[in-house]
Amino acid sequence: MYFSVGIETPNDDTEAYSLVVPALCIGSYRCYSAADTENDIAAMATEAIQLMLETMKEDGFPVAELRDSGKLTYRQLADYQDCDNWLLLHVDVSAFMN
Repeated sequence: MYFSVGIETPNDDTEAYSLVVPALCIGSYRCYSAADTENDIAAMATEAIQLMLETMKEDGFPVAELRDSGKLTYRQLADYQDCDNWLLLHVDVSAFMN
């Protein structure tokens, strides 16, 4: 499945890149992460997605019903206004299907 990952670029070298996966911010779930460098963004986002999918599966959440609405939709929502960049990331979700 492809996931839109919102990225908030740090203001200086003392801050990390903030990452959010809106498709996994549903109900009581929230999927956030951080990366120290641009090169770490995909790996850190993938790890956060996999951990959240594992939690959802354990909770009995129907992972097969997840849908990503895309960055054009998410960019319009107040919760994601701080995201100045977006990444489309593919993660194999087959292991997390109920």
